[in-house]
Amino acid sequence: MGNVVYFDEGAVDWLEVSDTWEGKVPEGEPDVRYKVLTSGSVGVPGIQFVEYDAGHHEKPHSHAESEVLWVLNGEVTIGGQTLRAGSGAFIEKDTVYGPLEAGNQGARFLRIGLGT
Repeated sequence: MGNVVYFDEGAVDWLEVSDTWEGKVPEGEPDVRYKVLTSGSVGVPGIQFVEYDAGHHEKPHSHAESEVLWVLNGEVTIGGQTLRAGSGAFIEKDTVYGPLEAGNQGARFLRIGLGT
């Protein structure tokens, strides 16, 4: 029998990135926060609701899993390509991408990790 996993972004709290994360911005600079919507258990992709403050900047980086980014509000530029609400990107695992820069309104997007 199949599995249905429900999630509700209104039912979970916002989290801040840890101080040990290499992409953590200095105090007072435009930051990022996120909500974990699914835990990425077996057969379920890890889904996060992510919010960038206006002007947030992240250095080029990579992840050990492929991912899909889907912009819901605002805009984010990834390595010169601007994504707006309704657009997204697939990024293959271990691909270095960036920098990431949020627009003047910031950005909200879903990050879907496809596992390692």
